[in-house]
Amino acid sequence: MLHLSTLQCQALEKAMPVRWQPNLALVHAPAGAWRSWLQERGSLTQRLQQQARSSFHVELLQQRVVHLRTQELAQLGWSRQPVLVRQVLLHVDQQPWVYARSLLPLVTSAPLYRRVRHLGNQALGQLLFSSADLQRGTFSYCAPHQLAFPSLWGRQSVFYQQQACVLVAEHFLPPMARALNLASHPLV
Repeated sequence: MLHLSTLQCQALEKAMPVRWQPNLALVHAPAGAWRSWLQERGSLTQRLQQQARSSFHVELLQQRVVHLRTQELAQLGWSRQPVLVRQVLLHVDQQPWVYARSLLPLVTSAPLYRRVRHLGNQALGQLLFSSADLQRGTFSYCAPHQLAFPSLWGRQSVFYQQQACVLVAEHFLPPMARALNLASHPLV
């Protein structure tokens, strides 16, 4: 089972940045069931809960304020400002299926920031998809093996709500592929 310590989470922050590609990169991504997970525009949390035979839970690995790397700031179009970084594992039936990293600029007056800051072991997806005024941007994707631990395909998008936004990156993990009988690295 995957367990990440605070030091490992901090090491992830300093590791080589993930190489995100636009939607066109899906030409080289898996087809079939994998593609449906990558392109899911609804709540990933809800879809994971539907797959659970016995349990679903969120493990908060770390939540702290950091300054992002220049590359990340440029990619997001954000100015240099402190950002709340939230790292979690989403477990289905006691197995880690998804590693998620969320970035939220510190706009302390934004209701979204105040709610995310107090989530703890609750799913961010439940909060985001319960908001009627939420809008989701386009997806970017990454190929497997870009994290400091075994990982498969990943996706990221920005959610917008009033004056706030949150970038959510989700990386699918090998236990999910095994449980759903998905090939680890199939290509179209």
